[in-house]
Amino acid sequence: MHVTFDTNVINPLACPDMYKKTCPDMASVNVIRESIRARQIYAYMSEASMSLEAISNDERVDVFFRQWASGTYPIQLPEPSDERKQVFSKAIQLGFRVLHVPRMGLKTFIWFPETVWAEDTSFQLNRYGDYIYSQPDTGVTSIKKLGAELVTIHGLSTAHLAHLVILPSWPTAEEIMWLDGLLAEYDSPMKFTSRTKFLEEFREKVAEWFDTDIQASHYAYGHDYLCTFDCASKAGPSSIMHRDRIAINSKRFGINIVSPNKLVEFVTQNET
Repeated sequence: MHVTFDTNVINPLACPDMYKKTCPDMASVNVIRESIRARQIYAYMSEASMSLEAISNDERVDVFFRQWASGTYPIQLPEPSDERKQVFSKAIQLGFRVLHVPRMGLKTFIWFPETVWAEDTSFQLNRYGDYIYSQPDTGVTSIKKLGAELVTIHGLSTAHLAHLVILPSWPTAEEIMWLDGLLAEYDSPMKFTSRTKFLEEFREKVAEWFDTDIQASHYAYGHDYLCTFDCASKAGPSSIMHRDRIAINSKRFGINIVSPNKLVEFVTQNET
């Protein structure tokens, strides 16, 4: 069976000693690891897990977004921590292959040789797009809305963009300047009581963004299961990982999101 793994399962799969105290079900993870080695499971990780998710929250705003907003090209990608690089390196050694995410401008922050990328024979770009556009208020949309709100709160001038806002359906000047709004709040919080509070909100929105990307890449390749520890989380109803959203997407797109424990059940059933 072909299984896409969320970052929170990849961590203990690849580096069990590093995550044995925080993993909620190491027994199931250990079984899955042996199933990957035995080629009962063909394991994949999305490129989305290795972009913004691979760096600190501060670096996402103060390094990557600040360069993006300034128009500095090429952007100097932040260096993921040694821990992050070790996790993904060990995952490749275990047998993982990397799924492409067809998103311009925000690719993996970790270089991989061509040999570790999944073959694109089953990849369908239209499936990726269909899934992304079907999800209301995806993380990136939510981040842009927050940034536009912060443009207004911080009183940033939008006069220089007035000529670009011609039709009611076009983005407003505030929406065009969403990056500037985020940076203004990072530098001098006004909506939030502190930079820490702002970054907590920002972290949640980034997590939602990349949960959506991981699911979309999984759907684009047509794999059997997406394994995550988040499928029984306390996510709010607007989250893509909320049980109601999972049920809707499972019915509409056939995405089977399972916990490690449930995946072990399926592996055991296939053995009998």
